[in-house]
Amino acid sequence: MVHPSIKPKHLFFTVFVIAFLAACHTFYKATTVNTGSNANTAGSIDSLKLQSRYFVLRNGNNAYYMNNIVLSGDQKTLECTLDTLPPSHKLHLVNGRHGRMQYKRSDSSDRQVLNEVHLYITQDNTATLGHYTLPLDKVQKIEVLEYDKKRTTNSYVIGAVGFTLGAVLVSTVIILATKSSCPFVSAYDGNEFTLQGEIYGGAIYPQLARYDFLPLKMATTDDGSLQLKISNELKERQYTDMAELWVINHNKNSKVLADEAGNLYSIAQPQVSISARLNNKKEVSAALKKRDDYSVLYMDDTTTADAHNEVVMQFKKPAGATKGKLVLDLKNSYWLDLLYGELAKGFGRYYETYLKKQRNKPASELLKWTQEQQIPLEVSVKTTEGWKKVTSITTTGPLAAREIVVPIDVSKSGGPFSEIKLSSGFMFWEIDYAAMDYSADEPFTVQKLSPILATDELGKNVLELLQREDGHYLEQPLIGNIVTLTYKTSSAEKEKTQTYILKTKGYYEHIRDFKTRPNITFLRQFTKPNAFPIYGRALYKKISETNFKALAIAK
Repeated sequence: MVHPSIKPKHLFFTVFVIAFLAACHTFYKATTVNTGSNANTAGSIDSLKLQSRYFVLRNGNNAYYMNNIVLSGDQKTLECTLDTLPPSHKLHLVNGRHGRMQYKRSDSSDRQVLNEVHLYITQDNTATLGHYTLPLDKVQKIEVLEYDKKRTTNSYVIGAVGFTLGAVLVSTVIILATKSSCPFVSAYDGNEFTLQGEIYGGAIYPQLARYDFLPLKMATTDDGSLQLKISNELKERQYTDMAELWVINHNKNSKVLADEAGNLYSIAQPQVSISARLNNKKEVSAALKKRDDYSVLYMDDTTTADAHNEVVMQFKKPAGATKGKLVLDLKNSYWLDLLYGELAKGFGRYYETYLKKQRNKPASELLKWTQEQQIPLEVSVKTTEGWKKVTSITTTGPLAAREIVVPIDVSKSGGPFSEIKLSSGFMFWEIDYAAMDYSADEPFTVQKLSPILATDELGKNVLELLQREDGHYLEQPLIGNIVTLTYKTSSAEKEKTQTYILKTKGYYEHIRDFKTRPNITFLRQFTKPNAFPIYGRALYKKISETNFKALAIAK
């Protein structure tokens, strides 16, 4: 969120900050799996074991950790050792924080709940600490606990637009908005699989299939391998052609980042901006100096007629420097996600027909529309001849910020400073950190690893589909489709450290089932350049006005 300026005319921003802290929560959900027969129960347990899940036995008011689970050959019983349940796995015993299936993302103990499976059985007095035999016909229910993306997203989006007491209209608009995203990637970090981000965001048609290079925070498992998961968490059909893991050995006093094309650069001496102005008015450099504190959330409804937002940053430039490396921590806003949902909803029951027509258009035509609507983040450098565009950064998704580098030619900047401009449509991007590195590239080595194992959520081997780029895609058409990938690597070279980047290629398709008639008048406006950000700004103003009215009522 953007750092607020506490002035009467910016009261809404103050309300936004307070509401954000109050309304933004993370939630998990309990999905019940099939236990209609012993065979179904055994199959579900076996599949969940392959996912390295943490099993909890629920026997009336008692709960135990189920260790060393072994299914019998006839699939009628289960052998295990019942151990005391540690405090870090007791969150679901009270249905989460405040009894609302809520957990604290920053608390490592709370996050353990996302890996749990709870087996509920009819009361059994023989279930005590030690060896235990469970007849599978005693299993009443199996709950698989996992991240609740929809509920968490609604919480964050409501907070981000300033949900205040009495603003029922605002909450209704947000909660009913269609959520869209892209494949989620989680990586094993030494303790658990943690969510890292999304891949090939915006590639919603086959002709837009593209490469993506996602930085990962990883650690090896006990056997020295590296593991990650690619999952479908939303109403989409997802297609992944390859998943190559890059292991980069480099000096410990530097880091290695990729640009959008997958070119690698070492970062050793990043320096933050000495000035950064939002729309040539608001000084926001403080918000860009540190990661994970504040973001520039393009929140300014006094933008120009085309609803354009821009941040101009100034960096000190060493004498004689001709090349710079712009380092950004960024992501798309949930606001952009909400707007796309509103646009899609406008097609009503014609939406699927619209998608079919879009799939027949050339990629250049589809990309032209996104450019005209200011959806990519444009990066420009100021030269002695004026502003020069460097690149446009493709959408990365709203789930998590990622680090990216943009190489900049500063040879024609002139003077002792480099000036960089970031621009996009109204509130489409969040920038958490920005810095410039003028240091020379340091040596590093790269291992490009194909997976040695790839298993889906049912235990099926899908390795051939992801080992190489060949046009044969892994298809994940349903919510809950997960592939677990294993890579074999060597340890870091002496006096070196390792960085991990996942290279993928793919696309995804939204699944919607609208029942309403198409709103032709609403849709027609989006054929014009800049219509999407202009609509977004108008909607934002409408919501902010609702908040002011709610405040007046609450007084």
